[in-house]
Amino acid sequence: MLSRQGIPQPERDLYSRLKQLLDSPGLLRGNLVKMRRECGKPGCRCRKAPRFRHVSLYLGLSLQGKHRMVYIPQSWEERVQDWVRRHDDARDLLEKLCLHCLQRLQSRQE
Repeated sequence: MLSRQGIPQPERDLYSRLKQLLDSPGLLRGNLVKMRRECGKPGCRCRKAPRFRHVSLYLGLSLQGKHRMVYIPQSWEERVQDWVRRHDDARDLLEKLCLHCLQRLQSRQE
């Protein structure tokens, strides 16, 4: 097992950034989707023209092999956007860390 000092600085920086992401609560895997919908009220203008339809945010994801769309209330939109972004950032950092480890493996460095 390598000590922290034995890991190259760029790789240590990646571990530090990943730890910072994981120290805060909230990670969501999925894609944010804006949808335009009719509300169902008979007198609403959203029924007359597509451009007047109500915009709402959904989280699209796959759970247990099935695709789901989860409605995001307007009061939660900013929080959920942050959670999705943080998950994407963590995934990118993990991929970079894997590449660093693969390079060390291929060059047989500790």
